[in-house]
Amino acid sequence: MIELKDLFEIYRDATKSIRKDSDDNLRGGIWNNTLFILSFYILPIGASIVIWYKNIKLSDLETFIGTGIAIFTGLFFSLLLSVGDKIRNEKNNCNRDNNNFIRYKNNMRQISDIIQYVVFLGIVIFILMLINLVFKCKTVPLYEKTFTAIASFLLTQFLVCLFYMIQRFRHVVKNEIDNIL
Repeated sequence: MIELKDLFEIYRDATKSIRKDSDDNLRGGIWNNTLFILSFYILPIGASIVIWYKNIKLSDLETFIGTGIAIFTGLFFSLLLSVGDKIRNEKNNCNRDNNNFIRYKNNMRQISDIIQYVVFLGIVIFILMLINLVFKCKTVPLYEKTFTAIASFLLTQFLVCLFYMIQRFRHVVKNEIDNIL
């Protein structure tokens, strides 16, 4: 069984990796910090509030969310398994440039941290959908409304993490292209 400490470390490592650059330095500045807080916390809270007041139900979206989460979580879980091989192959390359390898390793570690959090979010969202299905009750609609708000918060964070992952992949590809040229 996974410990709560490990779950907290997955969250902490992912949020740190989202905020770092290719050289593994925290991107500072008011703009970067504000953008992170807006996208990672305020946007999900806003989505949850809108969904709460619009009375959107998780059961109305179960098929769509379940399919999307299953596909992305499976895809990222398989990608997570390949990260170690990619780093190992690059490490064994006798013609490698050490500075570029360090950047590549940092990017892949950051991608791995974000993927672990995305997979964790996917599992939690899926569990919430199952709990919602079990406790769905016409006489107490507050349960479904609450599960829907929580799931929408996590789903929005899931989507935001996908965008941050694209950013990390962009750095990997850009660095690789710069190395070739």
